[in-house]
Amino acid sequence: MAGLSTTELFDELERRSPVARSAGFDGRVREIVAHVQASSPAWRTRMAEAGIDPATVRCAADLPRIPVLSKAALHEAQVAEPPFGGFLAGDIAGLRLFMSPGPIYEPVADDGGGFARGFFAAGLRRGDLVLNTFSYHLTPGGYALEAGALALGATVIPAGVGNTELAAGLLAALPVTGYAGLPSYLATLLGKAPEVTLRRAVVGAEKLTEVARSRLEERVETVRQLYGTADVGYLAGECREANGLHVTEDKLVTICEPSTGEPLPPGKTGEVVVTTFSPTWPLLRFGTGDLSAVIPEDGCPCGRTSPRLVGVLGRVGPGVKVRGMFVYDHHATAALEGRRGRLVVGRTDGQDTLTFEVEGDVPAGEAAAIAERFRAAAKLRVEIVPAPAGSLPADTPPLVDSRRWDES
Repeated sequence: MAGLSTTELFDELERRSPVARSAGFDGRVREIVAHVQASSPAWRTRMAEAGIDPATVRCAADLPRIPVLSKAALHEAQVAEPPFGGFLAGDIAGLRLFMSPGPIYEPVADDGGGFARGFFAAGLRRGDLVLNTFSYHLTPGGYALEAGALALGATVIPAGVGNTELAAGLLAALPVTGYAGLPSYLATLLGKAPEVTLRRAVVGAEKLTEVARSRLEERVETVRQLYGTADVGYLAGECREANGLHVTEDKLVTICEPSTGEPLPPGKTGEVVVTTFSPTWPLLRFGTGDLSAVIPEDGCPCGRTSPRLVGVLGRVGPGVKVRGMFVYDHHATAALEGRRGRLVVGRTDGQDTLTFEVEGDVPAGEAAAIAERFRAAAKLRVEIVPAPAGSLPADTPPLVDSRRWDES
């Protein structure tokens, strides 16, 4: 691995001119719209209700006529018509079925390692030994990142989450050269493994501050961010320049005004809206709920010509991301089951914390039940802290994010 350059490109698609990139997506849009019209009842209904003749959607510029599909709308459709709400456009055979908070069910086929592009931009190569600490349970993160690393010819240690001592031991005992996971978890592992061979870290699913990056790069040569979601997979990643996240070449990513769905120009903050071209599970104008913006400047010294995102700037609506998982108001209210309280998201020593402040006397059995209901819904553990009766304001929201990112 020594001496390999990170200036190489993953493929020729990454050096396309804007005109060629636009023409390529125009053709794919025509194909996928015709496909969903023929194969997906929900997409047929959705376009008919919007008064759209699919034959008139001829290019990417025509897509904004299709309303943005929100996570909430997808969830409602799946509840009404389980498991996929009528949006499936192919055969379910051979798919993995994942579940993300909502819940939303995602049928995922092998995408050939969509995250490989991001790993390559971050400097990982064939022969790297990668410790993958993303979850392999129900959510697709672990499997998707593993597929990307394998597609590069790397070797993967499927550590997953939940056994810090074991993962730290692997990091110390084996010639691990790559890491995939949360930046906060990497900091924890490095604190338990004084000697490591780690060279490249690919992190995502939570905010990476420049302060945190600098601390990690005292032990690791480079730390680069990837951006993707459970619903649509890999979307963007940092190159060696770390000056924005290059948008992937196989999905159409636009920044849109959250209230109207209209595309916004570079530099303006809006919702990340994605169109995918999977023949089985296509999503047209899917609203991720993430806020971002396209960097106005064209080009990058690394040679990639794709648009670059500034990163995830926040969320549309009430959800927040904690330890790589989305948490919503309804997770808190459902877990409380009528008790008065609030869920507080904090941050201590670079780690996210979750605390349920529950008013009144909370017997141990009830505290355990609240924590278990929340864990079952949000896939996260929480600490229960009793609060004096009447201590919480009348207008207390069920979910409070008190993190200060300028301090970590």
